[in-house]
Amino acid sequence: MKLHALCWPLLLLGTLAQAQVPREGVEFSHKDWDLVCFRTGTCVAMGYSPGDSLDGISLALNRQAGPRTPFSANLLFADLAGDPPTSPVSLVLDDERVGPATEHGPRDFVLDEYASRRLVDALAGNTRIRFVDALGHAWPLSGAGATAALLKMDELQERLGTPSAAVRRGDEDEDLVPGPEPASPPISHPPLLDTRLEDARLADDPALRQALAAALSPHQPCPDLHAEPLLIERLDERRLLVSTQCTANSYNTATGFWVAEDRPPYLARLVTEAGSRFDRARATLASWQMQSPRGDCMKRAFWTWDGTRFVLTYRAGYVRCRGFRDGAWTVPSYVN
Repeated sequence: MKLHALCWPLLLLGTLAQAQVPREGVEFSHKDWDLVCFRTGTCVAMGYSPGDSLDGISLALNRQAGPRTPFSANLLFADLAGDPPTSPVSLVLDDERVGPATEHGPRDFVLDEYASRRLVDALAGNTRIRFVDALGHAWPLSGAGATAALLKMDELQERLGTPSAAVRRGDEDEDLVPGPEPASPPISHPPLLDTRLEDARLADDPALRQALAAALSPHQPCPDLHAEPLLIERLDERRLLVSTQCTANSYNTATGFWVAEDRPPYLARLVTEAGSRFDRARATLASWQMQSPRGDCMKRAFWTWDGTRFVLTYRAGYVRCRGFRDGAWTVPSYVN
């Protein structure tokens, strides 16, 4: 499910009072590490065991925006293959054992602040990093790509050159590191009108399918558009939500959703060609699409009707297919 890396300009340290992650968030990947930053300035760097085995580990390094904020580290063991570790589980840097992790579940552990910082320091160097259980079984953590991910985190949180930087530290004034951006207020939706009996008859009008097809692009295909029945629900006095199956395989069905006028030429606008369901009570469209038949990675998105259009309110799509049911981390890059 790899998404392409988004390139953003380096933000100058201390020029603004709040972290300046773009509104749509940032997703970045290099080798065995991924980075997601939210518009509030919080970032999560996620690393994996080397290779593509399904019985490895994944580690998430969380850090909020602001001066002197610490790292917190969460550790997961893959659950589609391999046995869970036997507690206690310890971080081992080269041959040094750095305290046991706190167990939150058979495959879910948390590192304390000291161990998290030692781990970040090790990732910036050439240290061999392993997690070892009580029976001596070891799971390596890849450092390939970690420096790039942590450097990008420092850039986006505007802490390059400060004592708290993960990678490129210096003596810049730590108090100039900007704090978090406030979260957006939730989107409220007006009540939807009831669907009318005559709305269903519009599904037989070829002009409606033509309007739906015209709203597609080469990057948003819907090959089943002209073969599957249309489902129509009313939104307001003049707009409809029209849906139909776009694609299907052994582990996914993708439904296209359009907002269309209720009379010719229908003037449709595509919301998504990869939807899953419409929650009428919450006026929300949902999409969850597995990226592997094993079910170990999934993209998720939600849109809410604001009275004029469906607005993206949640997107989480940065999950590697590495043996974790539904993916190791459900980390949204966008929440509104």
